Amino acid sequence: MKKLALILALGMMHQLLPGQTVNYVEYFWDNDPGVGNGVGTSISAGQLVNETIAVNPLGLSAGPHLLGVRTRNTDNEWSVPIITRVVLNELVAIEYFWDKDPGVGNGNQVAVSTTDNAIDEDISISSEGVSPGLHQLGMRTKGVGGKWSPVTWKKVRIATTFQDGEYYWDNDPGVGNGISFSLPSDVDTLNATVPISTVGIDPGWHNLYTRIRGLNGSYGMSAKQRVYVARAIVGGEYFWDLDPGVGNGEPLGTITIGTSAQVCDEVSTVGLSVGEHYLYVRSVSEDGIWSIPTRIPMTVTPNEIVVGCTGDFDRSGTVGSGDLLVFLSGFGSAGDCTVDLNGDFVVNSADLLIFFGLIGEVCE
Repeated sequence: MKKLALILALGMMHQLLPGQTVNYVEYFWDNDPGVGNGVGTSISAGQLVNETIAVNPLGLSAGPHLLGVRTRNTDNEWSVPIITRVVLNELVAIEYFWDKDPGVGNGNQVAVSTTDNAIDEDISISSEGVSPGLHQLGMRTKGVGGKWSPVTWKKVRIATTFQDGEYYWDNDPGVGNGISFSLPSDVDTLNATVPISTVGIDPGWHNLYTRIRGLNGSYGMSAKQRVYVARAIVGGEYFWDLDPGVGNGEPLGTITIGTSAQVCDEVSTVGLSVGEHYLYVRSVSEDGIWSIPTRIPMTVTPNEIVVGCTGDFDRSGTVGSGDLLVFLSGFGSAGDCTVDLNGDFVVNSADLLIFFGLIGEVCE
């Protein structure tokens, strides 16, 4: 944080025509370097400028100096410089305070590591005891002989240190009565993943509310988020070409309950003619709601090969060494229906034991 020994409140007058405003200021020490060659800074545009600007005395010796200041308007016209006599002094102390000036010498003291007339280094500012929110930080410096600079004020936002929080669905149960969750200790910037339970919440759209509690025990405002609670799939069915009605299709095999489903199952083409057909699949949720059927184009071909049986992966009519090679190629995979023998969607040692029990079987 850069802190200078000299902060001046400058009321600068510039002769302006209608529509013109002052938007830039520059300053120089002792000798005028020429218009536009001073140390400049942009300012809030206006016809009357009354701003506080920081003036850097680094490199100047202690003692009296001349400070020149001039402004520029929006038509790039410069004012006549205002010359002020300034006495620079060596720094011996810095103090700061929050919101209210406690009086010269009564602020929080900061160690000074230089005897120059300016300081350009980071200093530690304590916010202990200052409530979260927007505050004013005041700072001033003292030179040899006890002369203090004017106060420099800066707006500072003190972050909240969070402790924990709570959430609730749709209706507020009252502060402190929601479902609580923990947070990393002493965090002032919240970016945490919190587990949210949907137990007892009906499927569909809901409002999820969260609020955070600080170390002082007070809760913040609730934050609302629109959330869709998905239905869990528990079953399904398939049919060919024409819909027989909900619940009247051929049931699907094992389904892992969840908001999405994967099924390893065979579909029967018995009774279908050779040619193009549509296979329809739909699922049912735990509350009895059926999905819209998904249509899959299929081509039914003449049955010119042995249909095979469980474990006869190469459709040779016998479970043998050729099938073992096919099985091993899929071992360890997830979601591979081809060689998943127990329907758990993972090909592992449990499927291997089943396969060994099938070796030598002849398909009928």
